[in-house]
Formats: sequence, C-alpha cells, structure tokens
Amino acid sequence: MKKLFSFFFVIVVFSIPLFAQEEGTEPEKEYSHPLRTKIGGAGGVTPIVTMFDNAGLDKFLGNAGLPKLGTDPVYLIGGEGYGYIMFIKNVRMGGFGVSGSRTVSLLQNSGGGTLKKEVEYGISYGGFLVDYVVPVTYKVDVALGASIGGGSINVRMTRDDGSFKDWTDLWNKYGDVSSASGNYTRHLTGSFGVFNPHVSVEYTLLTWLQLRVGAGYPIFFSPDWKLDDKFTLDGVPSKIKANGYTINAGIMFGFFGW
Repeated sequence: MKKLFSFFFVIVVFSIPLFAQEEGTEPEKEYSHPLRTKIGGAGGVTPIVTMFDNAGLDKFLGNAGLPKLGTDPVYLIGGEGYGYIMFIKNVRMGGFGVSGSRTVSLLQNSGGGTLKKEVEYGISYGGFLVDYVVPVTYKVDVALGASIGGGSINVRMTRDDGSFKDWTDLWNKYGDVSSASGNYTRHLTGSFGVFNPHVSVEYTLLTWLQLRVGAGYPIFFSPDWKLDDKFTLDGVPSKIKANGYTINAGIMFGFFGW
C-alpha cells in the first residue's frame, strides 16, 4: 500500500510540468469568479491517510502480547464520482468508497513449537456525497461538503501453532467436544453509520484532469457487531471505532467547465 501511495505521488509531481506546458496553449479566460457557475462531472482515484485513535483496540492487542497499532496511519484507497446539478449553483452530488487494512503479528515459543498470532485490522466506508464548490481562481476551487453512508471495521484474529494440517484430523477434532486446537481464525465485524464532513482544494490542470488535496473527519455511529458474520457480539467497547482526522488526495478525470 505504501508503494502505491509513493507511485501516486511521483505521477502527480512529474505530471505537473508536462501539463503546464500543454495548458499554456489554452487561451486565458476572463471572468468574475463570484459569478462563475460550475458544470460537468468527474471520477477518479482517492487515496486517504487516516490518523485515527487506536487506543481502544491497542489495549486488547497489548493484553494478547501483540504489537500495538499506535499512532501509525492506516492507508485507504478507493474511488469517487460526482456530477454538478444545474438547479442549484455550484453544488455537485455523487458517491465514494474507500478501504484498507493493517496487520500486526507475533511469533512466540509454545510447548516446544512456535505459535504465530496475527490480527488484521480493516476499515472501509463510503456513501452519498454533496459538495458546494467555491471558485477561487480560474484553475483553483475549494469544495466544502459531507457524505453520509455506511462503513465497517473488520478484525481478523488468527492463531497458528505450525502443526501439519490434515483433512481427517480437522474433522475428528471438530466432532470431539473435548478437543482443543491451537489453530483458529475468528472474524469480528462492526457495521456503522458514517457521517464524513470534508474540505478539499482542487486544481484543474486541463479541462479533463484535476488534482486535489483535502481533509475529513469521519464519524462512525450506531455500531452493530457480529462474530464470524453470524453471531451477535456483545460487550464491544465504544472506543473500538474509526475516530480521527484523514488526509486525502486525488486524480480526477472528467469535464471541468464553467
């Protein structure tokens, strides 16, 4: 995921001078930007760096002997699409979705063997968005808006004692109520409503290409937790949720007119 973000950054940096040369061939346009009306629509890739508070989950990771998530970010990748509605000036509507994960693991000696513990922490959210766009200059806009939708937190807990896995043995242990295995995987899934206010600065390189940077603050609410996607999971602390700021970027392709 980090390599993907690095590749995205390099593409943006090296594209700017190339597109700057091409845009020099376009005639300059005069306008009074407070009266400017945006039209068009676009879609593109939207990487996000999260700065969420992971203290709630870190408590349980530490108790299980695993490394903590700490303040390191979780990188999300997704997409967005929108179009301007013509009956309300400079308002656009659309949708978006992002997801990503981090994994922490630990190897420890157990009964003469090696036990591997691993927890994968995944976040995804998306929904319907509405933005009001303020033209600043011919090339630069500021978008203020919010999105409403849903999201989830997925925690996959795995233990593996490194033993040989045999089909018949697995079924024998499954049928024997007195048998306990050191190998298992559990899925803890929390479904949430998500409200995400955001702001972004957008720079139009060409009439069909735009770059953006921005920030948001997704608010996760009304959790519903399940164990293994089937059983109701009670007693989940309220702090186990995605809570904090995000920084986003984007390359948008479409028609950026006025």
